[in-house]
Amino acid sequence: MLRLSSMAALAALALAAMACRLITAPISGAQDLASTAEAFATALPSGIPEIEGLPDIPGMPDVTEFLNPSGAPASEWRGIPIMPEATAGEEFDPNTYSFKVAGATGLEVEEFYDAQLEALGWSSPVRTNVGTDGGYMLFTKGTSALSIMVIKPEGELVVLLILQ
Repeated sequence: MLRLSSMAALAALALAAMACRLITAPISGAQDLASTAEAFATALPSGIPEIEGLPDIPGMPDVTEFLNPSGAPASEWRGIPIMPEATAGEEFDPNTYSFKVAGATGLEVEEFYDAQLEALGWSSPVRTNVGTDGGYMLFTKGTSALSIMVIKPEGELVVLLILQ
């Protein structure tokens, strides 16, 4: 009888341990996810453009500086081609470059980067419909990722390149 109660106690202990693991595993996974999200957020450029009608979100960085690049555009930046139609361009930090494009549509920007980057060995696993006014493309090559955001803040398209 003592042996049976010992086995029952051991089985209860094992069940309790498994239950604790089931409870703590999601918490650990959430902590890992939070760490990954935090690392991704710190790698993003320092803001997003303010869009009329959207509420102000506390803690969101300001990227309006990227929407008004000045200076002569480069023909390429860190091995990434810049559209020949670029009218102004500027590097804001080692991972961020933006340029203005006169007379081009978002679709033309998308087609340009699809052709140019594919020839350089990049692939595009993620994108939104760029259309005429803007959108998003993500290209990858090895361990590098290139985000391309096409934005039309005031008439002229701005292309924001973020290389990681």
